Amino acid sequence: MLKFLQFFGQGLLYVVLSPFFLIILALYLVYTSIVMVFLFFQMIIMFFAGKNMFGDLPEDLEAAKILEAHRQARQAQLNPQPQPQPYPYPPFGYPYPPQPGQVIDQPEVKEIEAKPIDEGENNGDNQ
Repeated sequence: MLKFLQFFGQGLLYVVLSPFFLIILALYLVYTSIVMVFLFFQMIIMFFAGKNMFGDLPEDLEAAKILEAHRQARQAQLNPQPQPQPYPYPPFGYPYPPQPGQVIDQPEVKEIEAKPIDEGENNGDNQ
């Protein structure tokens, strides 16, 4: 008799809880339907934008690096860069930079006394 009551109690429990289980199942069905529609439109937009929805795999990134390295090597082989030519004139203040304790021997600049130019003078230019 005890076994019968346990079996009867389980059946009664299933009957009482089944509406809640159906409500949870229906909510899950609505949620997954909304997500499916949203992802469908998102994938269409990303497809026409030329993007990948799932991102690049690590293997794809490594392959892109290898292809880029090959492309740059081929570009360098087809268009070699000329060697830079040395600048024909020494830089200003040669030798530059001076070493510690080094004295650069440069001619001294003599100051001369100059008179200001009068604006009223014509200097022989008549126009």
